[in-house]
Amino acid sequence: MDRALSMLAGVGLGAGLMYILDPQMGRRRRAIARDKLVSAAHEAQETAGIVSRDMRNRAQGLASGDLSVLAGGKRALTNPLRGGWSPTGRALMTGLGAGLFFYGLTRHAPTACILGTIGCALAAEGITNAGIEDITGAAGNVAEKAQNIAGMAGEAAKSAASSLGIREEAHAQSAPRR
Repeated sequence: MDRALSMLAGVGLGAGLMYILDPQMGRRRRAIARDKLVSAAHEAQETAGIVSRDMRNRAQGLASGDLSVLAGGKRALTNPLRGGWSPTGRALMTGLGAGLFFYGLTRHAPTACILGTIGCALAAEGITNAGIEDITGAAGNVAEKAQNIAGMAGEAAKSAASSLGIREEAHAQSAPRR
């Protein structure tokens, strides 16, 4: 197993180097990768600036005793898991969720499962800024679509088998002979 994994890693590394160091297209690929990295760095820097300014302003609100500044106002606190969080609240929620998830990895079962699930849910809400109901509804929609696709694949397989005459032969072989 270890040898196969090393072989796959070597093949992947070789393919990646061939892709990047290609004499015809390599220079263009490296330039595109560099531009994407620079763009991502600028975006991360801009996001960090927005979150730090927002955090500073909200810390002043918290210092005055108003807890609603984290959720985006007093009305948002009536149902805090509906999304619409501030950048600071989202950053704190994502950090807390990731912390709970990783802390859960150090625990044993049932505690690990509970902490991991809560951590993933908090991190997902912090990253997407969607409410818990929206996230769970999206998961239900994905499961429903997967069932529909599986049903369509089964029907296509039945149709292909019947057009090839496979179904009748398999049925004739499994039927008892008299």
